[in-house]
Amino acid sequence: MISPVCAMSATAIATAIRQRALSCREVIEAHLTRIAQINTRVNALTVVFSDQALSQADAADLAQAQGKSIGPLHGVPITVKENIDVAGSATTKGVPALKDAIAWRDAPVITHLKAAGAIVIARSNMPEFGMRWHTDNELHGATLNPWHVQRTPGGSSGGEAAAIATGMSPLGIGNDMGGSTRQPAINCGICGLRPGTGRVSRVMTTNADDIPMYYEQIACVNGPMARTVEDLQLALSVMQQPDPSDPIWQPAVPPPGCAQENRVGLITQLPGDATEPAVSRALQSAAGTLRTAGYQVEEIEAPDLQTADDIIQRLALFEVEDYLDEILPMLGADARRFLTTVIGKQDVDGASYRNAIAERYRVARHWNVLLQQYPLIMGPVSTMEPFIVGADTGSAAGINRIVRSFRLTELCNLLGLPALALPVTLDNGVPQGVQLIARRFDEARCFAAAKYIQQDTQITTPIEPAN
Repeated sequence: MISPVCAMSATAIATAIRQRALSCREVIEAHLTRIAQINTRVNALTVVFSDQALSQADAADLAQAQGKSIGPLHGVPITVKENIDVAGSATTKGVPALKDAIAWRDAPVITHLKAAGAIVIARSNMPEFGMRWHTDNELHGATLNPWHVQRTPGGSSGGEAAAIATGMSPLGIGNDMGGSTRQPAINCGICGLRPGTGRVSRVMTTNADDIPMYYEQIACVNGPMARTVEDLQLALSVMQQPDPSDPIWQPAVPPPGCAQENRVGLITQLPGDATEPAVSRALQSAAGTLRTAGYQVEEIEAPDLQTADDIIQRLALFEVEDYLDEILPMLGADARRFLTTVIGKQDVDGASYRNAIAERYRVARHWNVLLQQYPLIMGPVSTMEPFIVGADTGSAAGINRIVRSFRLTELCNLLGLPALALPVTLDNGVPQGVQLIARRFDEARCFAAAKYIQQDTQITTPIEPAN
């Protein structure tokens, strides 16, 4: 039986605490009890801060009793992916060699969340270095999809998605360089946001030597995961605070209005492989909801996806060569298989790398024009349903099909566009969903449309694990 407290959204919990209908201790105790009951069945959380969280809850209750000012997340429990620094906890990145890599301070986004009153109750599981769309590693083992144990929960923020979907956490903090918040969110039936590049500090570690290369600078962002769109919105309002340590961060200024405010471009097919029927049904269901809400939804073809995929491959492959020899020995057999298959035998030289950077400009220009015509784009996170566990370490053809299925998702990272993923239907025993894409710093447009889709969703979480 799921506790009523654990079924509440982060926004509802914050409101109940503010109105003194719940104490912070009651909230934390309920979630710690849920973790103790459920986590061994899904393996979503890796470290639980029971005593620390209860102590912080008591301090939060005392502060409120004394009439002190409280933040928008006062007493709300959160979970944090293992590649984001939480002071006093190891930032393992899912790698055994980093099991003792204790962070000496919080990452900036965690500092912002704690300042708003959030209480970190646990760390969440991920694949080694976040390099798979499935969550498994030799340090903590595999996370299971709570809807269907034979299907992947996704990656690399798969632990977060499974924890939130089962009521162990109302709000999780992950990151996204190629769909790592959006794909797990869809697979586990929750919501995930990739903020536009620059909106939220992308700094994950306090290690001063961790200087990201070009593609990681433009593509990787920290983002919230939750059961409701409103919770994503609340979390973003906190996480977007300034960070002087991140030169990519900038004050978010929403783009000016355009002539077709309610026009939505619906993308149902990507180049390469046909979209699987269950994914198509989710897209058409969401499109129908938006039409009923007054949006003008038109099917369109996405420009430059093949070109964007080629650009990403050249950028990523050239940059990974700098550290491939260092990380390969740290990876388990499955992660090595996936990575080496994706890399293949391609050889990218400096000229090809520079040309890829230049070609990105042209793709960005085409998409800027498209987003002026269609200020909201809706499409699949993946053209495939949540894949069967092991499919991403099988044949090279199967692995490359999985990679191709994320072309629209990875384009958002290449161009720095915000994208919000949310569930729509339950099909073949697993959630199916969509993502909403907008212009830089126009997350509000994604939120507005997503709330209509959320009202019609067939998915209700939290759930009891299927296993």
